[in-house]
Amino acid sequence: MDQNIRLGKISGIPVGVNWSVLAIFVLIVWELAELVLPSYSPYSSAIVYWTVGVITTVLFFVSLLAHEASHSVVAKRNGIGVRRITLWLFGGVSELESEALTSGADFRIAVVGPLTSFVFAVIFALLRLIFLQFGSGSVLASAMGWLAWMNVMLGGFNMLPGAPLDGGRVFRAYLWHRSGDRLRAATAAARSGEVLGYVLVALGILEFFTGALAGLWLVFLGWFLLSAARSEENSAVMRSSFAGVHVRDIMTPNPTTFSSSATVADLVNGQLQHYRFNSYPLVGPEGQLEGLVTTNRIRHLSSDLWQSTRLFDIACPIADVPKGAPGEPIPDLLQRMEASPDGRALVVDANGHLVGIVSPSDIARYVQLAMLRSQGRSSRWS
Repeated sequence: MDQNIRLGKISGIPVGVNWSVLAIFVLIVWELAELVLPSYSPYSSAIVYWTVGVITTVLFFVSLLAHEASHSVVAKRNGIGVRRITLWLFGGVSELESEALTSGADFRIAVVGPLTSFVFAVIFALLRLIFLQFGSGSVLASAMGWLAWMNVMLGGFNMLPGAPLDGGRVFRAYLWHRSGDRLRAATAAARSGEVLGYVLVALGILEFFTGALAGLWLVFLGWFLLSAARSEENSAVMRSSFAGVHVRDIMTPNPTTFSSSATVADLVNGQLQHYRFNSYPLVGPEGQLEGLVTTNRIRHLSSDLWQSTRLFDIACPIADVPKGAPGEPIPDLLQRMEASPDGRALVVDANGHLVGIVSPSDIARYVQLAMLRSQGRSSRWS
């Protein structure tokens, strides 16, 4: 999920928002100012409704951010790195660098989000009671009541037992704890999420044909949940396929590096004809890694600018390039690669020296080789 606007950091974790949040922000402010607040607290002026609407919407996104931040903080306490937190159209997402190692950690990371939302619901409900003691605070009381209800809805919806919702991950942790089989638990939780997605789509269609336009939102939400659940199931199968495989088994060792100060013309005219790969790690004057350039990035640059553009200017910043260790399980690195702008990762040793690179072609080559070996074993036994 792209972060179009960076907000800062929480516990060292980059926090940002996707552009889609802006549309939802405006929509919520309008709904509060024109529909919700006037219906519960009439006789106030339009400027009061719009001012309180903006403040209320900001507080709603603060509570949403707290929900996601709680996942990330607990994940870090359980030894799992967090790449970033991003707010977007359907709420928020915490991009973890790896999966939980135990069912207990999986449960704690999942359940803390809804619990945080319920805590915020209680806080806003108490603030509503306080504002109700003042006649002039009726609009604020209505706003706090709306925030309390929205946090109850947020926590309750996320506790539905279907991945990738928090409740689905709680369900996965429970099944994992009982059976000891993480793959089977993850698959069951993902399939539960698919069922939930179909149910939401069906309910949305039913609402739409009975005259409720809000049904289209349910259809959209159900479709997203269905797609995400299928992705979860595919990810579980992928992790099973790569069980016992380490980064060193897949990576291309000792990749050729290029100077970050070289121009695109230098690379295209003087180097590309000698190499058959599509990824080019960049190093600075002292050999430090500074970024990664791919032929796809070069392709999007006009040839008129090749002579004046440095490779560093079009590279993926080194902070955004996933990095792994040779002995790391490959599924953990693949999960980080999914969130990478270029879908590639650099492999560094304990001293921070570049020792390899992992690209989609490396993964495909390993899978094809594994299939050939499997066929070979099967033919010997036939």
